[in-house]
Amino acid sequence: MEIIRDLVDLVSRNKLKSVELLGQAEKGRISMVNSLYFKIASGEFLSDEEAAQYYFGASPADNGYRKLKNRLKNRLINAVFFIDTKQAGYTDWDRAYITCCKEWAAVKILLNRGASKIAIDLALKIFKHAQHFQFSELLVNISKMLRLYYSTRQPDARKLKYYDELHATYVKLWQSENLAEDLYIKLVYSHLFDKNQATPGPSMAKAYYEQLQPLMAEQRSYHFLRHVYLLKIAALMSEGNFIETAIACEEAITALGEMEFLAPQALLTFLYQKLVCHIQLKDYPAGRCVVERALELEREGSYNWYKNRELCLLLALHTRNYQEAFSIWQQASQHPSFKQLGQRPDEQWKIYEAWLHFLIFIGKLSPPQEGSSSKFRINKFLNEVPTFSKDKRGMNIPILIIQILFIIAQKRYDLVISRMEAIDRYCSRYLKHDENYRSNVFIRLLLQIPKAHFHPKTVLERADRYLNLLHQNPLQISPQGHEIEIIPFEDLWEMTLEGLGKRKY
Repeated sequence: MEIIRDLVDLVSRNKLKSVELLGQAEKGRISMVNSLYFKIASGEFLSDEEAAQYYFGASPADNGYRKLKNRLKNRLINAVFFIDTKQAGYTDWDRAYITCCKEWAAVKILLNRGASKIAIDLALKIFKHAQHFQFSELLVNISKMLRLYYSTRQPDARKLKYYDELHATYVKLWQSENLAEDLYIKLVYSHLFDKNQATPGPSMAKAYYEQLQPLMAEQRSYHFLRHVYLLKIAALMSEGNFIETAIACEEAITALGEMEFLAPQALLTFLYQKLVCHIQLKDYPAGRCVVERALELEREGSYNWYKNRELCLLLALHTRNYQEAFSIWQQASQHPSFKQLGQRPDEQWKIYEAWLHFLIFIGKLSPPQEGSSSKFRINKFLNEVPTFSKDKRGMNIPILIIQILFIIAQKRYDLVISRMEAIDRYCSRYLKHDENYRSNVFIRLLLQIPKAHFHPKTVLERADRYLNLLHQNPLQISPQGHEIEIIPFEDLWEMTLEGLGKRKY
């Protein structure tokens, strides 16, 4: 059902005339194929079990249901070729790529059926578009076909030499692009998936970048430069060198901006990386400039738009612009498309909501409307984040920290004491001297509060050691992600001490 739902969503989003494409029913009645399409599109059917029971009173293994589902799947795949790329949301690059792929498929079919003249005429048209947009794989395949055509079916020495030389050039380009992509994939895999291996660190990214750097003088294509600069930025960011990383991001943006076509997706990638640098460096003015540049390339309500809002919110939190952060969260969470976000992004925004309401609770920001803070329930929030709760070294950390801070701010000291033993074990088991080292230190810092019996002077005495460790490992050079340290720990510690200072003894 998941594959069918994805196809239905694609067809629906592109506003195709689904009834016509799926086939008209006889005598004005809706066919079972169309009926299944509309019920999946409307959300009435979410599983194979529901659909099979409705139509056949049987299980998904029923032969009749499997045939019905396969007919719908095949018609939806055919419908993909009728996507209208003129509608909003498609860049020039998207339109050119989809058109070239469809027409190249037509060329292959025409050649197979012996219509070589019209096939070559269409291939030459595709070739010009592919050259402009640097579709290297298509360039390799089309130049290969043209070379063969002008050597056998219509011999032409001049054209053969021309396309033979182009073929050699594009093969070399394609190989360079594949190498760059391959090295980038290896780096990402080592970082995200190969948990048994040590964190790759800057050495792997730097080695990969240095391997590709000599090719940059000759190869300046979009795909090649994009992956080369991603590797360079990964190396610099792993070293905590955010100033140089921001410079490298601007280099990438400049290089891609020199292309004959605009590649918004790639530009946004490097703008976001640059914005991360400004978050780490707590440079709000420069960060806001990046945000405005990125917004010009984004469609409101799109995935990139939410990514922009998320990074802008973090920039505001890291630079103590708390009212701005709340406004950004409100703008994103109240957008009509917010409910369409997946589970993980939705949980991420719930975490930001918790932190903002913590700031409201301690009086660091005022919500625009009275009483809005009362709608938030910390216990409900904790029960609604099952995905991150399993990630002991990742996004479970800000959840754990916000839980501690809330109960300290609420002065529920008995509850703080009862939970500290479990939190202490958590630190010993999961938080080590790694990319989450600052989190480890900060939680240790919070543990000193009940050990000092919540007395501000004693807390300060016990906290001195851990504060020094935070200062020795500042966020600017820490590998810890900004998505984990949502508000800098130094700021959080000040807020916590302010609350303790108000306690009556």
